[in-house]
Amino acid sequence: MPRPDLTLGALTLLLRHQLAGDPRAAHQAADLLARIAEGTDAETSDLCTRMSDRLRQGHGA
Repeated sequence: MPRPDLTLGALTLLLRHQLAGDPRAAHQAADLLARIAEGTDAETSDLCTRMSDRLRQGHGA
């Protein structure tokens, strides 16, 4: 189970990126999602890794 503070932080940064277009928030969210992916089940890990990669490539959500 991922730490709640990492999950909440990633969600907050994703929202900031989506609503305000903040590219720094996208990069920070990608980092947190990569950390979350390391400590969770296979399906959630895959989703977090894919979203992290997408954010790093500049595609957003």
